[in-house]
Amino acid sequence: MKSSGIKKVLLLDDDKIQRILVEKRLLKIDSGVGFVYFDTPGRALEFLKYESVDLLLVDLNLPEMSGWEFADEVEKVSPNSIVVLQSGAVEDEEILRVNAHKRISGIFEKPLSESDLRSILGL
Repeated sequence: MKSSGIKKVLLLDDDKIQRILVEKRLLKIDSGVGFVYFDTPGRALEFLKYESVDLLLVDLNLPEMSGWEFADEVEKVSPNSIVVLQSGAVEDEEILRVNAHKRISGIFEKPLSESDLRSILGL
């Protein structure tokens, strides 16, 4: 199995089914990747103050704050992490906003497929 260089992934999504799908698909692609999950932005940001991750998969629509706001907050606590948004429906204006945002590397429609994850991981 090819390694992507991504060692630790954090998924932030308030849908626990997404956690199961992403974790299962991610570990199928690279069983050596560390995986952590949070369902609220506050808990994820608190974690990131003390732990580093390579990749953040962030739901666009979250309780407490949006994925956009979370990406801005990540800059303060985990500036080297790659941020990728996910949403149930990706609109053209969101794609344009991602392309203009310095912290966000991409946006994908949920549920993330195995090929989406491979693309995100650069495999």
